[in-house]
Amino acid sequence: MASGGAPGPITDSLIKYDTPVFAGGAPPPRKKTVGAAAGAASPMMATKSGTMGRGAKLPPVEAKPQVLQSEEILNQIIPPHEWSQEGSTWVQKASSAPATRLDVITLQDQLDTKLKERQARETGICPIRQELYAQTFGSLLFASHLPS
Repeated sequence: MASGGAPGPITDSLIKYDTPVFAGGAPPPRKKTVGAAAGAASPMMATKSGTMGRGAKLPPVEAKPQVLQSEEILNQIIPPHEWSQEGSTWVQKASSAPATRLDVITLQDQLDTKLKERQARETGICPIRQELYAQTFGSLLFASHLPS
């Protein structure tokens, strides 16, 4: 999964994430521009991201519309990354765009590259390999549960 407590948006992960979204607190600072929409500043400080405990229960099937249920389930598979900057809270969710065949091939290439870059051992117990495989499995699991 994502690196826990990492400051700012997630950039070094095998999981695809959407653009960070302002979630509350003080309004995000805006750039002064002439004739263009102002953009949000990049987040800097970290807070904890949400996780799903073992004893947590999913809501009943008939309680909410199907689209909302799917989003909640996907957020429990890969929890949104949350952090704050100067009193503003930001959230970055895993991308819910359907994965294509090319996305899966690219993910495999990225996994192989990261395994080599981080010098993961090919045999025995390797925490680096375990972390990268967990990210890859999470990404594939997430993509397989997207609503069609």
